[in-house]
Parts: sequence; structure tokens; C-alpha cells
Amino acid sequence: MDLFPVLVCFIWLQIIRVTVAQEPMVVLRQGTVRGISVYTDDRRVINAFLGVPYAAPPTGDLRFAPPERHAGWNRTSLFAGSFAPACPQLQEISNMAPVPQDEDCLYINIWTPEPLPLADVGREPSSATTLCRFPSHVEGNPVLLPTLTHGLLFKAGFFCLENLEARGNLGLLDQYFALLWVRENIQMFGGDPQSITLMGHSAGAASVMYHMTSPRTTGLFHRAIIMSGSVTSPWSGAPHPANSSRGIARSLGCLAATSRAILTCLRTKSTAEILRAFETQYKNGNWTAMVLPVVDSFLPEPESYLPRDPKEVLQTGNYVTMPVLTGTTRHEGAVTLYQWSDLVKQSYVQLLHFFENSAIPSVMEHYGFDKEREVLEILKWQYPGKAREGDANSLLGKLLDFYTDSQFAAPHMRQLALLSRSPGQLFVYKFEETGAPDLYGNTLNISGSAHGAEFLYLFGPTLMRKLGGRRFTQAEDRFSKKIRRHWADFIRQGNPNAPGSFGYGLSWKRATPEDYNCVVLRSDQQQQTQRCELGEGVASLWNELLPRLKQLNAADAQGDTNSRTTDSRLGQDSSQPFRSAMYTLIGFVMILLVMLVVCLVLLKRHAKERDRDLF
Repeated sequence: MDLFPVLVCFIWLQIIRVTVAQEPMVVLRQGTVRGISVYTDDRRVINAFLGVPYAAPPTGDLRFAPPERHAGWNRTSLFAGSFAPACPQLQEISNMAPVPQDEDCLYINIWTPEPLPLADVGREPSSATTLCRFPSHVEGNPVLLPTLTHGLLFKAGFFCLENLEARGNLGLLDQYFALLWVRENIQMFGGDPQSITLMGHSAGAASVMYHMTSPRTTGLFHRAIIMSGSVTSPWSGAPHPANSSRGIARSLGCLAATSRAILTCLRTKSTAEILRAFETQYKNGNWTAMVLPVVDSFLPEPESYLPRDPKEVLQTGNYVTMPVLTGTTRHEGAVTLYQWSDLVKQSYVQLLHFFENSAIPSVMEHYGFDKEREVLEILKWQYPGKAREGDANSLLGKLLDFYTDSQFAAPHMRQLALLSRSPGQLFVYKFEETGAPDLYGNTLNISGSAHGAEFLYLFGPTLMRKLGGRRFTQAEDRFSKKIRRHWADFIRQGNPNAPGSFGYGLSWKRATPEDYNCVVLRSDQQQQTQRCELGEGVASLWNELLPRLKQLNAADAQGDTNSRTTDSRLGQDSSQPFRSAMYTLIGFVMILLVMLVVCLVLLKRHAKERDRDLF
């Protein structure tokens, strides 16, 4: 899903490509940059500086290495009138045109209002700056918008052998260099380096959280927008990245004894070869073999980017707090189902077999539940067990719920609980637009707000026509303007409320540990604040009950081991069968009690959802 923001950037530029005669120009430390002026769909003019390098190309000796500053272009000016290639990735959205890709992909794009205030560089700008992995054009609001790509794969994003030579977290360091570039240069575009908002979606949202909890980023940004992703997800970090990284190196024939020799070998491989190696390792959703961000406390302190687990940092509050806007869509799990789009063609029996023997065990492994037989039974009861017997569509809907809950909803709620402890303002939304089109090529026939659907409304009617194949309804057009207004107000002032601004004001209450307020975003109803269901339903199941069951089983196993050791020492072998039976009985009773609690806690939610047809 990492190419989705890049695809939106390319499509958006094509939509507004009508160019005004005069070229905007900015003088940076790297050299002079010439941009283009373009019309939006409502005939407003914005300046665009596209494909400006913010770090040296990650090629040659900089492959699989930390980023370095770009040398600049000296006397000649740089024409920044088109997007640079995107970083090579494993997959893309099926109903979008391919995007040019190249390893030389560390570039930033800056979108500014017209006119560019070059004569007033020394003044204090009134506009805010947003640095994010995708652009969010807000009509009528002077918001400066740098967007970036980074070497998620071929900087080799997170390849790590847990030493200084192959240190990992290179994708985060790429983004860090972009933050540094913005702080040093954004004032030249009329922006304010003391008013920067970092915004990310999906993996980009987790990246924002990593930067928030890193000691290296203090003062580099001042607000955060975290959309459809969390650092508390089991898939957001790697406890033992060296194993996965060596597996990739091994598949490429780089079986050297030292890290330096491994990296030297990897740098000789082509883009296509490395892509195939990653694809082989990740095939069939093998996320446990992913190379991901890592706590790099194994590095010397000045070199470490994530010296502590971000979850621990959030728990202790030892980070720079700031206003945060965060939320999820209703059907986030569609992004995972897309990987197995052929599931829609399978029978109920085939789909049930995949659900119980592949999907559930894979997710259990990520959560560390793979040795808990009781957890498997609870999840089979909670998800496939609640589908209509023999109805493949109903079962597919439960599979969608399963991926939404485990990958997005429950981790989001866990992260929300940690963020709410901060004194910084926290604003939460649930995007539930039911009329959003299927972004996945209609292969899944999902109606409603799938992963990434909010982009259609953040970017406005032209993107809906391009990707959704239709125009906004009047209600959707009003809805889109409201969302963009809320996002722009948060970017400017750290609060999505807009008192007295053209009737778009909303009493968007701050979320606190005592009251988890969130706003439901839908076009067919007035936006309203309600309590997020933090302690009920899926969040309770995944974040509390199942981990507690694992703890009980671990304690029971430890007690049984200690008892056997003690009995052996005392020579009480004759009592062992009775003791084992007693522990087994106690464990079984505990499991039944936990399942009973699950049933009672989820009964209310099940009653609400039993008549809801997701497809």
C-alpha cells in the first residue's frame, strides 16, 4: 500500500497541469529552484516545486547505507516541474496506472499558495507547513505542503544486521533528513519552521509515531496527523531483524561472514533481483519475515535513532508532546484482503479453510499467540463462527472484520490509550463514509470506507472523478469541504475546530483517559462527537482478554514446571499424576471463565452488528 500516496500525487498533478506563464523561483543553499504555477480545478493558482532532492541519491556505495546531504547544483538552476520517480515497491493498487520507479528517489515536493512571498522572507509567516507522505490539498486555505518519498525498500528501508555497518531504520533516517531539509529551507517558500505538522497514512502513520518518540527529532515538527496506522501494531516493528535480513541476503547468494561483505554483495544486485528476494520472503502474507523498524539500542548513543521501544516511551510520557489528530476508517482490512483477491471466487468451504488454517494462525503468530490453542478457538468462534452457515459473502465479511480489528482497530485503540495520557491535545475521528467507491479495482466488492478512502474526500471532486469514476453528490461535496477545513485548521492551529469559519465549526472535543471522544465522519449525517469504544468489543478482546489468557497459560506452565522440579527433588514421583491433573483442571476452568467473559463483553456489540451487511 506504500505506493498509494505517490499515485495520488501523480494523478493530482495531471488534473491541475494547466501552467501559468510566470515561473516561481526560490534560492536555497543547494542552489536556485524554478517551479511551476498551476490551476486547481476551481481555477485557483498554486505554485509547485516538484522533485527537489533533499538527500544524495541512495545508489552505489549509499545503497543500504544512511543518507547523506545533497551536494547541490551550484551555478545552474534546478527546474522542478515534474515528479521524481517513486522508490521501488512490491505492490500497487490494481486500478491505478503504474508510476515510474527508481532507486534514486529521495526527493521532496513543495506546494505553496500564490503569490510566493519571496520579498518578505524575513517576516513571520502566517501559513503552516505540513510534511507528510502524501499531499492533502485544502481549498481556500494557505497551507504550505511539502510531500516526500523515501527509500522504504531500496535504501533498503529497514535492512538490519544489528551493528553499525548495517544499522537498520534507514527509511526513518531518510524521513529525518527530509525533516531537516524542511527546517532549513521552508522559510524560503514562505513557510514557518516553527509551525510544522507531520502527517502520515498507514505505514507513514507508524513512521510519524516513531519520529515522535525519537530523541533526534525534538523541535523538528510541532503537530502530528496519524491516519490508519499505529506504532502499537504487531507489524510495525521487528524484534529480531537480523534473522529476516540475513534470510534476504541468503536468497540473493550473499552468504558472507561479515556485515561489510554482505553489504558489498547486495550492492551488486539489480533492482529486479532484490524485488524478487523481498517478494519471495513476503509471499502469502509472511509478515513475520519482514524487515521493519527496530529499537537500535545496540548502536552507540549518538548514532541511535530509536534507543527505546516507542510503546515504552509512550507509556512513560518521555517524549515531546504535541497536538495529535488521529483516526481510522471502517473497513481498513480491505488492504489485506486485496492481497488475496481470488478469495471472492472461492466456495464457502475453501474460504473457511483459508480463514481457520491460514489467516487466523498467521495473525496469532504476530501477536505471540501461536502456541495458545485456546486463543485459536476463541478467534474461530468470534469471526468465522459468526458468519451465516454456507454463505461465502458473509464469511468474507467476517474475514474483513478480522483483518480490520487485528491490524488496525485494536492497535489504534491501544495507541489512543497511550496518547491520551499526554497533556497535548488529542482529537480522534472514525471515517465511516458509506458511499465511498471501491479503491481496489472492484475485486472485493466492498462498499464503504476501505483503507485509504479518505483521500478521495481530502483531495476533492477531481480525484473522485479520476479514481472513483463519478462525481461527488451535493452531500459529498459539502462533506469533502468540511473535512479539508478540519484538517487545515488543525495544521494551522493544532485544533480541528473552526469557530466562525463559514459554518464549518464543530464542537470536536478533546479525547482524554476519562472520556475517549471521537467524531464520526459521514456525509449522510451531521458530524457528531461520541465515545470511542475503547474498553469494549474488539479492543478488549485483542488488547486485554487474549493477552491475559496467554499470561495465565504461561503462569500455569511455569507452575507446572516448578512443581515437577520440586517433586523430583523431594522424590514425590507418586503424586505427580494427581498434581498434573489438578493443574490441567485449573487451567481448563480458567479458559472457560475467560471465554464466558468474552461472550458477555461482546454480546452487546454482536447484537448491534448481526443485521449489518457489510457487502
